[in-house]
Amino acid sequence: MRKLLDGYPIPDGRYDELLAGPGTPRPHWDAFLRSLAARQGPEVSDTLSLTEREIRENGITYNVYADPKGADRPWEVDPLPLLLSASEWDEIEAGIAQRAELLNRVLADIYGPQELLRSGAIPPSIVFGHSGYLHQVQSIRPPGGAHLFHYAADLARSPDGRWWVVNDRTQAPSGAGYALENRLVVSRVFPQLYGDLRVQHLAAFFANLRESVLRWAPKGDGPPLIVLLTPGPYNETYFEHALLARYLGFTLVEGSDLTVRDGKVWLKTVEGLRRVHALLRRLDDDYCDPLELRSDSALGIAGLTDCARRGTVMIANALGSGVIESGALLGFLPKLSEQLLGESLRLPSVATWWLGEKAAFEDAWERLDHLIIKPIDRTTPEPAVFGADLSPAQRDELRRRVAARPQRYVAQEWVHVSQAPVLERAQAQSRVDRLSARSVGLRVFAVATPNGYRVMPGGLTRVAGDGDSRVIAMQRGGRSKDTWVLSEGPINASFTLLSSTVTADDLVTSRGNLPSRAAENLYWFGRYGERCEASARTLRVAIAGVLGNNESRADGNDTSLAAVLALAEHMALIEASDHPGTELLRAATHPDEGLSQRLRQLSRVAFTLRDRMSADNWRTLNQLTSDPVFQRGSSLPLALAWLDRAVTTSTTLSGFVLDGMTRGTGWRFLSIGRRIERLTNQCLALHVALEEGRDSGLEWLLEWADSSVTYRSRYLVAPEWMPVLDLLVRDDTNPRSVAFQLKGLVEYVAKLERAHGRFAGDVLAPVHQTLTQLSPADLHPESAVLRGLLVQLQQVARTVSDELTLKFFSHASSRSVLSLVA
Repeated sequence: MRKLLDGYPIPDGRYDELLAGPGTPRPHWDAFLRSLAARQGPEVSDTLSLTEREIRENGITYNVYADPKGADRPWEVDPLPLLLSASEWDEIEAGIAQRAELLNRVLADIYGPQELLRSGAIPPSIVFGHSGYLHQVQSIRPPGGAHLFHYAADLARSPDGRWWVVNDRTQAPSGAGYALENRLVVSRVFPQLYGDLRVQHLAAFFANLRESVLRWAPKGDGPPLIVLLTPGPYNETYFEHALLARYLGFTLVEGSDLTVRDGKVWLKTVEGLRRVHALLRRLDDDYCDPLELRSDSALGIAGLTDCARRGTVMIANALGSGVIESGALLGFLPKLSEQLLGESLRLPSVATWWLGEKAAFEDAWERLDHLIIKPIDRTTPEPAVFGADLSPAQRDELRRRVAARPQRYVAQEWVHVSQAPVLERAQAQSRVDRLSARSVGLRVFAVATPNGYRVMPGGLTRVAGDGDSRVIAMQRGGRSKDTWVLSEGPINASFTLLSSTVTADDLVTSRGNLPSRAAENLYWFGRYGERCEASARTLRVAIAGVLGNNESRADGNDTSLAAVLALAEHMALIEASDHPGTELLRAATHPDEGLSQRLRQLSRVAFTLRDRMSADNWRTLNQLTSDPVFQRGSSLPLALAWLDRAVTTSTTLSGFVLDGMTRGTGWRFLSIGRRIERLTNQCLALHVALEEGRDSGLEWLLEWADSSVTYRSRYLVAPEWMPVLDLLVRDDTNPRSVAFQLKGLVEYVAKLERAHGRFAGDVLAPVHQTLTQLSPADLHPESAVLRGLLVQLQQVARTVSDELTLKFFSHASSRSVLSLVA
């Protein structure tokens, strides 16, 4: 253990979560530290590598807006959890539950009788001067009286070991989903320790959340439908939204998926409108309703405020709850606790002065070196200012600026927060990874239930980005930790979020919950998947031809290579060049062009379907899009090996569709997308073969269509036009034939038409009949019938796509992800 602690920084004037003294771990850390010390050097490195691999393969992301990686930036998790003893957690839990109850009562008064404002217990300017106050929702009482359904508090530990509340998160608090994902990752890294230390589980918290929503949701219009409203895939925490929706069994929606009719909220699905009974929002208050709140919002639902007023939908958190995020309120909470709850505030706020009071203003400037000056409104684009950083001139300028509108600012004590151990990558001069320390803060979550607030046993520990950082914020490059609350008794490991009973209604509730936007994205996921595979197959055959790999890849004929290159040009993978090898290499391995560009399209649309994709599916897709070939220079032989991997992985993704998805409406839209794209590409390849390669060999075409083995098993002759065209055009048992794609397309469209009315069957029927009547006499390059059929098939594929869009995918907003990309 001593070796492990070598180089661990001794804190200067702040609390250390790990050590009670130099070289002496705190009692609840002892077992964990001994287990970590028992690991050899390579095992410690493996701990970091395993964590990073879990995050990468599971596609856990957090969108730092200033980061070039954007929505693709991986979520950063330190594998060492923050450990809290059972006795310490009991105090935090009681304090958070009390604070949530207090803030809920304050909200009920602000949007109710406003007695606290009349009496002066809360200065009116703190409420009415805050952008979070919404007069439009005055007198609205939410179901169960839970204005504050979901609550989060940011805690920091002071040098004396006490926990203080730094911020309240009451509008649309984020982080609970990331805390859950951290638990899934870290518990796999330390499975034995996780069980031995009797870490409290998180599932009960989420079960309480779901049960409360179902209990308080209005009744009527069928079984209750709960949705999670997200701003969309470009939001910083979209991954969390998708994770929670999948974990809780709720439908993930955007504002364009919902509409208000007859004073109720409805979900636009491919089956028609479905009543929404409860809405968990991850959207800021004023963006929720462009009709009554923020008129320029393209994210909300027009009329949602009126539905809340009528009581036809539960909104969690209630509209207007952001007003008590005001930092100015912190200094008034102790007295409010005595007045409303009849008890002292158990978990105090960090010392805060509202500068709208003259005495507080003067007092704050006397101790400015120890304070942070910041706006009361979190949405104000004005950074917090550390008083100790200011020169005399800057102090004077700040004082003048604040004095002009003092009611809009608070001064808050600068807390030297605690530090916790982190596992750092080895430096260049060191061979082993090492233990270091970073500043940490803890975000704790509570949810309202009929029996009071329930607190998540743990939370999201946030870690400063570097050792000198004074601000802990994920948007500033910080990391996170799992939070282990240790239990003094046994843990109920058998508890599950799943319900123990199923009714007859439960058997049918999932059939009509496919939003039109999700159906559209599934359709494009199918198309982009096929587009990527066709691109990889084309490049593979072309590069093999350039390399002259005659026996296994192509026939080596120059005219045959010309045909493959022509196909690659038609697919916009390469441009005509005297150096085709260079063009092909660029298309296969350049990180921003060719195949990589198509893979990014696939990844983007897949990201919008996170709540509908299995972990295995997503892991496979990540392996495909993050292949090392895009990060380094390559050669044609290495590119050929990469394309082998790409084709194999694409086939695996197709396998998830065939064997891993239930044959529901969503699967049908995805399959239609796959069939339309494959049909289009096959017709294009056949057209190129007829035009460019009529005098060349046909081995390349069979290789491209993955039909070489089938051909050789049927015909003991070199590829000839009639049998090749029969296999690739007429044979409806060959998954790579035109007939197979058209047959499936006719079948899927017919099933949709039986449920939703005709929209494309009349277009498909004639061309399907023409194909079935195609005679062997037309299976040659000069056949006008065959050429006309291929052109007709491509036109029909475009028509079916257009009709599908008009029938099922049209939205009031044009923001639908990738819907206009062909």
